[in-house]
Amino acid sequence: MAKSGKKGRKTRSAGRFGPRYGRKVRKIVADIEELMRSAHECQQCGSKSVSRVGTGIWHCSKCKKMFAGGTYVPQTPMGKSFQRTLAKVEEEG
Repeated sequence: MAKSGKKGRKTRSAGRFGPRYGRKVRKIVADIEELMRSAHECQQCGSKSVSRVGTGIWHCSKCKKMFAGGTYVPQTPMGKSFQRTLAKVEEEG
């Protein structure tokens, strides 16, 4: 008989839904929540102490700065792209 690996849960944060909504939806929800709850870097002080207060509202516990950002992450990919474009424009002109 083959030895099986460690027994562990695979449901992550979406396990609260049980068998409802389907595997794909639960996986997407778990991925988003994992990304949302991870440590984020503050734009002002650079420390990884930014936490989500509400939908699109973020707060740095170190420098006490509160700012608006994306729903699930403080800075969206579109926002990062815009910042790069803005920096190029300022550099040229």
